[in-house]
Amino acid sequence: MLFITGEMIVITILFFSAFFIAFGSFNLESPYKEAFITYLVMWPVLSYFKRDFKIGRAVSYYSTFKKAFSSAFIFVSLISLGWLFIAGDAISRHFIMSLVLLLFVWITIYRVFVHLILDRYRAFGGNIRYASIIGYDQLTFNLFDVLEKKPHYGIRCKGFYTLKTKVDAKEKYPVAGNVNDLLKGDLSHTDFLYISEKVDRATLNKIIEKADNSLVKVKLLPEFRTDFVKTFSLRRFGAVPVVDINNLPLDSTWNTVVKRAFDLVFSFLMIFFVMSWMYPIFGLIIKLESKGPILFKQLRHGKGNAPFYCYKFRTMVINNEADVLWARKDDPRVTKFGAFLRKTSLDEFPQFFNVLIGNMSIVGPRPHPLSLNHSYESRIEKFSRRHASKPGVTGLAQAMGYRGEIVDYYQMNSRVRLDRFYLQNWSFWLDVKIIFLTVYALVRGQDLAY
Repeated sequence: MLFITGEMIVITILFFSAFFIAFGSFNLESPYKEAFITYLVMWPVLSYFKRDFKIGRAVSYYSTFKKAFSSAFIFVSLISLGWLFIAGDAISRHFIMSLVLLLFVWITIYRVFVHLILDRYRAFGGNIRYASIIGYDQLTFNLFDVLEKKPHYGIRCKGFYTLKTKVDAKEKYPVAGNVNDLLKGDLSHTDFLYISEKVDRATLNKIIEKADNSLVKVKLLPEFRTDFVKTFSLRRFGAVPVVDINNLPLDSTWNTVVKRAFDLVFSFLMIFFVMSWMYPIFGLIIKLESKGPILFKQLRHGKGNAPFYCYKFRTMVINNEADVLWARKDDPRVTKFGAFLRKTSLDEFPQFFNVLIGNMSIVGPRPHPLSLNHSYESRIEKFSRRHASKPGVTGLAQAMGYRGEIVDYYQMNSRVRLDRFYLQNWSFWLDVKIIFLTVYALVRGQDLAY
């Protein structure tokens, strides 16, 4: 109730702030009074059914941000439909746009702030849950160490229950007794039992029965190493548990929708405000300097190794080696205006058409010509993994300075490693950071751009 009440205060302030931005006053008149009532009713209902008020004990701030962004998106969609039904076009678009922007920014800030406060509260001893650990091995020691290092989880370990009557107890890991002591003891002051997977089935069943009778939650510690994989998820096929160990952030439908929405908006703005004047001007210069088309298109590998035509402004005279001989320093095939385009990377701008079509993304692994991929795919470990997502107009490798001609194994291997890192660690903010790094690199200039 405290969480939702706080949000109600925040969204009320945001509503009146947006109204003031749009009209310069706080006096609500019809249909804005009705719109405000609809607004106040919808938010707590949405927040309750999405259970946004539940902030887990081992949840990242990014998860909280993503959940807030999702709630704001759904809420904006619902109130827009509600207001359309109530007032039609009577509600100002300026007001709606102001409110949407304020909601996305401040609801996210509020949620992350509450998460931060809750973490601090748990770290100082509030909202505490008590746990016991069954098993006395490295697996359970690792859990104990995590709970000790991260007090903001709000879980305090009461001790270990061993499988043997006598063990060589370590000073750091306190022994509360053995399993028989646990089964005969009182669990009324215990909230969780963490059980090592090394516990035999018969003993495990007895512990679960004891926990059920004491209303204590049981959590199993699987003997499965996750330090060598970045992402994994657990699912069940009937009664059979299955662990996916190579999931990527962009395998999530929501992440894909967010990335595609950003691609569409960004590429449309670039085409409308930049390419609308750049294409005719650059096209005329290219035509006057040499014969041939304005755009150069080349087959490159996209998502899932599917080939597509990648567009660029033509920077060379027409030649038969464009697909097998890459541009090198002082290349005689490059025109004077083409050299300028390549130096400034303006030749890549037509790829915003690829983004709008759906062949590419704004940020992702850069697409390579087919023959270049074929020459390295069998030599570099996990090379094809870079094709798990759409290629990008720019990418992490390019933002870090790896661009231009590829002359050896090291250069390609470095790019592929950065591409894989990007895919394993993707986030919306990483995309934004890469865009800013790319712009900074272009303004500063790069020696390898030729």
